[in-house]
Amino acid sequence: MKQISNWNIENLVHQVVFPRLNISDYKLNEEYKLQIQQLVIGGIGGFCIFGGNIESNISVIEELQFMSEIPLLFVGDFENGIAMRLSEGTEFPHSMALGKVNLDYTYQTAEMIAQEAKAIGVHWNFAPVADVNNNVNNPVINIRAFGEEVESVSARVNAYIEGTQKHKVLACAKHFPGHGNTAINSHLELPILDFTKEELFQNELLPFMQAISKDVKSIMMGHLSLPKIDESGLPASLSKIIIQDLLRNELKFDGLIVSDALEMEAITQNYSNKEIAHLGIEAGLNVFLMPEDAEQFIKTIIEVVQSNPDLITKLTQSVELIVKAKRWAGIMPQFQKENMPQDLFIRHPYQALKFADKALKVTGNSELIPLNESYIVSVFSLLQTSKDFDNATKFTKMLADANEFEMDFAFINEEVTQENIDEYKNMTEDAELVIFPIFVKGRTYGKTAELPAVFNYILKELSENKKSIAIIFGSPYIAEKVFSDTKILTYSDSYASLAAVVARLSNRDLNWIE
Repeated sequence: MKQISNWNIENLVHQVVFPRLNISDYKLNEEYKLQIQQLVIGGIGGFCIFGGNIESNISVIEELQFMSEIPLLFVGDFENGIAMRLSEGTEFPHSMALGKVNLDYTYQTAEMIAQEAKAIGVHWNFAPVADVNNNVNNPVINIRAFGEEVESVSARVNAYIEGTQKHKVLACAKHFPGHGNTAINSHLELPILDFTKEELFQNELLPFMQAISKDVKSIMMGHLSLPKIDESGLPASLSKIIIQDLLRNELKFDGLIVSDALEMEAITQNYSNKEIAHLGIEAGLNVFLMPEDAEQFIKTIIEVVQSNPDLITKLTQSVELIVKAKRWAGIMPQFQKENMPQDLFIRHPYQALKFADKALKVTGNSELIPLNESYIVSVFSLLQTSKDFDNATKFTKMLADANEFEMDFAFINEEVTQENIDEYKNMTEDAELVIFPIFVKGRTYGKTAELPAVFNYILKELSENKKSIAIIFGSPYIAEKVFSDTKILTYSDSYASLAAVVARLSNRDLNWIE
């Protein structure tokens, strides 16, 4: 590879852009496949992967690595496992569940996620979330954070980084300078945080400072405006004051700085490609993540740099950091597939189940657990969105398979009518126990993580004159508003958490898991 100082502008620009790569589309759509391959031929720095199974990810990543002159750095958003983005792999409990258990479980989880990521060819994980979730109405961070206490969050951020980077997978602390105290989702619009720098240093910045002390290899900038720090109102992801002055100069971070996804509406609704390119390079961004149209964005950056030659130095510095990261991860000077233990994807789910079980919190009438096999049981799953149907179905099936009692079930969302509720009451009038799995959490494009008002009405109506158990699969902040005799808090809606609750209800001993 020739010296980076001798690269032309086109080569430099390609290397700092990391587009979205949908593995299933690559396999099925020939036009899309050719577009991705053209980006590789042009010298793209890497891709953020989505979709597909383990086998398809391995084959596509190896194919593209073979085509690339400079090894590609593949990245995944695998906060609680590769199953967060793939159809396979281990789905670990969310960070908030890990925040309730032994610190070493966070380290072990990060290790296992790193091992699974490397097994498919990914050497950069966009985790851990270093946000302190100190706003209970946060619509997007929520159970993705380790919790509300800065000391606990900082300790687990450190453990996650150590477990990840032990296996030569780059960790990424996000979303600088802190997305925990927002009530607006940056996927939908630009949050404005009315904090001074001094206030940030008392809370939000502390986990990031700990991450830097642990030599975290990358930090992701949040699409957050902090006008008391940067009067221009620019989001942190495009702010020279926040990236260069605060993160680089004051906090002494010398690793990769990556934007949050540039396809998010906090950015697309407010800035053009030209503005993003110029402001980002000027501010000190090293990696431009997932622009809406990668090919057009690359052309725009090239035009911006050609008309502003003073930006070439910063662009070159970014490429040097990207290449340094690739060398650290062991994919340069040449990518080599690593042989992983054949039982890798067999062992990890048991550990995930163990951690999920340890995180469970039972309040109220504990005598209802484990379930009485002689009961007639009704299960009403309360769904925040249609996406919860899959998890609710899995839970219901597991519960039915694990027990021999008679069981009716239904799935309910906010659109339920009084007629529906009356019908459910008539159908289940003989039930002695009603179980309510409640699926409410912060979401990528969610506007709220609060308990829908109608859900409490449903809880009271359908449990009238019956014993009741509410299982809160997700946000713990709704617990005080939930009406039931017994509550189980899981802090996660992962498969491991679903299974852990079934085991607890069914009196299955999990102490055999080492």
